[in-house]
Amino acid sequence: MMDIEKNLENLELAYKYCKLLKIECIKKELEAQLEGYTLKSIERKTGEWTVCFENLNGEHIILSISSDSFSLLKITATRIEGIAIDENMLLTNRVIDKRQNGVVYSIIQKQFAPSSRFNQIVLTDLVEQRFTITREKINSLLESIDFDNIRLTNLLLKLRMLENNVDLKSQSDYYSKFSTHMNYYLYFEGGRKIKDNIYPTRTYLNDEEVSSIFDVDGLDKLYRIYDLYNGIINPRNENDINSINLGFLSQDVFNFKQLKGISGQEDSLVGPSLVNVNDTYINYLRKFFDQKFGYKGSINLDRDSMLLGITYQISGSEKDKREIEKTMDEDYIITKEQVDRQIDELTSSGPKRFLKRLLRPLNKK
Repeated sequence: MMDIEKNLENLELAYKYCKLLKIECIKKELEAQLEGYTLKSIERKTGEWTVCFENLNGEHIILSISSDSFSLLKITATRIEGIAIDENMLLTNRVIDKRQNGVVYSIIQKQFAPSSRFNQIVLTDLVEQRFTITREKINSLLESIDFDNIRLTNLLLKLRMLENNVDLKSQSDYYSKFSTHMNYYLYFEGGRKIKDNIYPTRTYLNDEEVSSIFDVDGLDKLYRIYDLYNGIINPRNENDINSINLGFLSQDVFNFKQLKGISGQEDSLVGPSLVNVNDTYINYLRKFFDQKFGYKGSINLDRDSMLLGITYQISGSEKDKREIEKTMDEDYIITKEQVDRQIDELTSSGPKRFLKRLLRPLNKK
């Protein structure tokens, strides 16, 4: 117990030591990577803290913290991430997703900067490049490697070296680029400001502007746009998902990457991702779809299946049933059969007097 407390104290010191971790949005970037991991050890060397985290599957994160930067290496069975941020608040995340017939190598760059509109430091630019490279191409580009048995750390190192020596885009079997940016604000006489775009952001896919599709706003809008583009639902973008359900936001926004054929092209070349779906995420989706939209169907992660939940419109009778069940749950403990019998009576005949007759005895104390 004393070792755990000492490690936590040292981790707090390491956070205080790093100037970047005093910035809330950057600190959240790190915390998102550490979710599900526990602190195992921490060691201070000259000018740097080295921290090791581990999850329940025995997978590790190695975090290095200095006064004006930090970096981490996150390794699982088929995926490795190397993240680094410097004093200019530019974060670079390199990811290798190793698949059966090759890899998808991603380079994601996030620029943080002060925002005059939001009066704080926020994510102002996000750019992702994805290089799909087949097993055969890797063997030709990286000589003397055993693709099936090479360690992911070595593969990441070799691909980073390859970046410096060749045009990786031209050498890839497939390439895509997505970017989203905060608007710039122009100042006019009298102090009036106007943005350089009628939409909340400037967003591009393969150099084609798609800003009109991603019509969301707020200080965290770039995160939300990136998640929507990738077909990810989380507490941060739940309101955007609700906007799709209400028809205020185009369905195209959700998993735009799959809609535009990028995911399918990658899968056809190197196979689908081997990363296991987290049961916690599936349970979260099931609860969210049920409570928000009344959807109780099966949960699959392909775009069409997810849109069934997102766009589900609960019927009047289903809505009445939910309200009645809620009232009964709050006032009485009764059997499901009793609920169903009374709801059938209500929904089959319709007039309001049945609702009054049903609720009157339940309201007696």
